[in-house]
Amino acid sequence: MGHTDYQAVDTVAVVTMSNPPASLFDEELSEHLLADFERASDEGKRALILQADGAAFSGGADVSMFQARTIGQARELIGRSMPLIAAIEDAPFPVIAAVHGLCLAAGLELVLACDLVVAEESARFAQVEAMIGATTFLGGVYRLAERCGPARAREITFGAEQYTAATFERWNIINRVVPDGELRDHALGWAQRLAKGPTAAHAVTKRLVRYGLAHGPRDADRYLLDAATPLFESHDMQHAVGELLSQGARQFLANHDHLVFENR
Repeated sequence: MGHTDYQAVDTVAVVTMSNPPASLFDEELSEHLLADFERASDEGKRALILQADGAAFSGGADVSMFQARTIGQARELIGRSMPLIAAIEDAPFPVIAAVHGLCLAAGLELVLACDLVVAEESARFAQVEAMIGATTFLGGVYRLAERCGPARAREITFGAEQYTAATFERWNIINRVVPDGELRDHALGWAQRLAKGPTAAHAVTKRLVRYGLAHGPRDADRYLLDAATPLFESHDMQHAVGELLSQGARQFLANHDHLVFENR
């Protein structure tokens, strides 16, 4: 059965998935992950890293869950994991997936729900559901389409082939590729930099991206008027604007690392 380890590194939550030996995704892992995201939100964390132990990030779903299911039972099964995908996408902080080894099927779908993805050079990615006559049950194909376009998404999902981290970076599916052995330090450093930033603004940015993808830019323009304008009354924005005006642009940029964003 899958489980997780939750670690707090200052304002960053580090969630490590574990389900040896194949790092499979199952209902228990889904429940633990959902609880970890809720905990990070309740604790006011300002960034989260999703990673895994063992030789692989994820070998995909435990397919024993799929055996002898009726349509109704399948709806219930898949529906129980949808709140986790929503929790990842709706988290009020940046979520970074740190991927090593194989990242297959349901594991890749978890990664695609994250805001940012960094992977080791040797990582390999695939949506292999077609090999068992299935599709991406956690929304992987349309989240791929958001990142790399519908033609690539169909190619990846129809073919069930493995792709390198470099290929996925070139196709804009992941953000960064780092040498093997440097993944966790890089992910933590990135998360800590983001956590020092204007996380209230980052949360709004996440909502704008999701709304724009779902409704198109014109509707998103109207949504922005309600979602983004409260930042004008935030301490963080007014303090930063005041510092910029008082210091001038050159000094403001030189001192920006010392600017404190309080997420209020």
